[in-house]
Amino acid sequence: MKCNVVCIQTYPKMNQKEENLSHMETLLRKAMGSYPDTQLIVFPELAVTGYQCGENFKDLAETATIDSTSVKKMSALAKEFHVHIVYGMAEKEDDILYNSQFFLDDTGVLIGTYRKVHLFDSEKNYFTPGDQFKVFDTKIGRIGLFICYDAFFPEAARSLAIQGVDLLVNSTNWEKPYDYDMDMVMSARALENTVYLACCNRYGSDTTLDFFGHTRILDPLGKILTSINDEKDGIIHASLDYDIAKQMKHDYYTMLTERRPDVYIA
Repeated sequence: MKCNVVCIQTYPKMNQKEENLSHMETLLRKAMGSYPDTQLIVFPELAVTGYQCGENFKDLAETATIDSTSVKKMSALAKEFHVHIVYGMAEKEDDILYNSQFFLDDTGVLIGTYRKVHLFDSEKNYFTPGDQFKVFDTKIGRIGLFICYDAFFPEAARSLAIQGVDLLVNSTNWEKPYDYDMDMVMSARALENTVYLACCNRYGSDTTLDFFGHTRILDPLGKILTSINDEKDGIIHASLDYDIAKQMKHDYYTMLTERRPDVYIA
C-alpha cells in the first residue's frame, strides 16, 4: 500500500484566524495543483491561531464539530480535492482547552482529534493535556498523530507503533535555536519504530519566540526523503510505500517484536 503525502510549512499569524485559514487554503490549492495525486496534507501545530496567543486562546479555540469555522473550511477543501487533512488547532470542550490536531478524511468528515499529551512550558497555562495516543484507521493506512514536544518522549511514538501505525504525523511549532534537537528526535522516532514520519513545522515569529521550519518527511530509517531548509512558505511531497517498511521490520529491524516490557522500568 502506498500513500502520497504533502507537508505545508507556513507562518501562522497570532490571533488572526481568518487570515491564517485563507492562507492555508491558498497553499493547499497550490499543493494540489502541483501534486494532484496527494492523499494526505499536513499543516503545523496551532496553524490556525498562532502559538503565543495566551488568554486569547479562550476565544480562538473551536469545538471539534462541522459547525466550527476551521472545520467547515478544511472540510470543504478535503471534499473538493478528495484529500485527507491534518491541521493544528486550539480545541475546546465545554470550558476546557486542548492543543490538538484535527483530522479530516477525503470526504470532508472530521474523523477525530488528537489532544497533545506532553504540554510544553507556557502551554500548561492555557491547555489541558490529552490522555491517550490515538491511531486512526483510514483508507490511506493506520495513521498515528502526535504533536511537537511529544516527540521528545520515545514512549509516545512507540505507543503508536505498537498499535501498528503505517505513518506517524507530527505537527509542530519547534523554536530556535533547537533545530538540531528536532532533526535528531524526529529521525530517532522513525528509525526506532521503523516507520515513515511526516513532521510539519512553522517558521516566523510570535511575541518572544522564533521558529525555523525544517519541515520534513522521513523514511523508516529516519533518513530525509524531502525537506524544507529555508524559513519560508513551502510545500513538500513524498510517495510512501508501507510495504517497504513492513519488509524492513521482517528482515532486520525486528525491535517491535523483540521488546522486553517485563524488564523495563516504567
